Parts: sequence; C-alpha cells; structure tokens
Amino acid sequence: MLAEARQEDATQAIESLIRCGDGLSIVVQPIVDLATETPVGFEALARFACSPPRPPDWWFAQAAAAGLGLELELLAIDRALTLLPRLADGVYLSLNASPSTILDEEFAARLDSLESLEQIVLEVTEHAPIEDYARFEAALERHRRRGLELAVDDMGAGFASLRHILQLRPDTIKLDRALVDRIDRDRRTRALAVAVTTFALETQTSVTAEGIETASQRSVIRALGVNAGQGYLFGRPGPL
Repeated sequence: MLAEARQEDATQAIESLIRCGDGLSIVVQPIVDLATETPVGFEALARFACSPPRPPDWWFAQAAAAGLGLELELLAIDRALTLLPRLADGVYLSLNASPSTILDEEFAARLDSLESLEQIVLEVTEHAPIEDYARFEAALERHRRRGLELAVDDMGAGFASLRHILQLRPDTIKLDRALVDRIDRDRRTRALAVAVTTFALETQTSVTAEGIETASQRSVIRALGVNAGQGYLFGRPGPL
C-alpha cells in the first residue's frame, strides 16, 4: 500500500508538472573538439525543481510507469528546442529521446515543423529496447535526409548499444562514462575503446567520449583518435 501511495503521489506530481511545466527546466553541457576544446555541440538535459527531490532519470521512469512518459519527454524536447535560435552556426543541439517517443507521430511533428534539422543530433540510449529496427529506421529516414544526425549513447555500458550501432548505422558513437572513467588505468578498458574507435574509423562514424574529468583521461582518449569529448573537465551542465 505504501508503494502504491508513493506511485500515486509521483503520478500526481508528474501530471501537475506537465500541465504547468514550471518544475522542468533545461540545462546544457558542452561537447568539445578535443583538439581545440571549443564547443561543437551542447547536450540538452532536463532538470526538475519538484518535490520530492529526485534525479531526472527517476522522474522519467515514474512518468513511464504512469503512462505519461511520452508527454514528459515531449515537454523536455519542446523546452530544449527553444534554444536552437541561440546556437552559433555549425554548433549542434543534442536531444535525448526513448525509442517509443521517437516512433510517435507527435515527436515526428516536432521535427517536421523545424525549418532545418542540420543542427540537431538525436541520442538513443540502451535503457529502452528497440523492438523493430526496420520500423525505427523507417521512422527516422526522412528526418535524416533533412540533416538530422543520430547518436548511439552509452557504448560500453551493455550489449544493447552494440546492437544499436550495428543496426542503426549512427553518425556518432558516444563512449559511456563508465568506460572513460577507467580508460587511463585499465588495459582492458583501453582495448575496448580501441576496438570502438577502429570500428568507427572503418565505418566513417565519429566518436564522442562522455564523462571526461581529468587531463589524464583526455590525453589517453585523444591518443586513441577520439575527436570529441564531454565532461566536467570542459564544463558542467548549466545555462546555454
């Protein structure tokens, strides 16, 4: 009963948040060219000023459990898209979306309403499965023809990201922060990163390393040929 009451409270909080939107804001974290350390993009991240205080993943998980996952993701995406006019030419905005949201017509309508998609990268994580890769690719095909780029997130965190890479042919592979955390002190971790970068070179795919926090990690990642990085070493999430 206590768990049900907590779920009901969370659902009511999410419904209220979606209605008024006051509890959700967007921060961005820079993605930099590792050679120059200048921003090439910004990842949009949701933040919640709601009670109870919880991390963003908790709110999205609760929304999904309450059948409100699509609505909450679209609210975050709508807020993030307002930042597009403020980006410099050649700098992109990276959006996170679950496979089910990407397949939804309302999400497609958001992209269709934009004059250009050349400054948008869509990140797909491995936290939710893709049941039908052919359908997923078909849903994105027209958007990719208009310039949308696709990134597979969390590479190195599990098996699903490997399937995503093989099936979806993304423009960018993002090395998971758990992999980057050990890359300068663990031979097996470096070997896995070498395998990813070799694959990326052979398939003309770019690589971004997430979670770079030290100069040592940056040096190893650059030596591996990774072209872009993201992490506290370059900037914490904050206002654009």
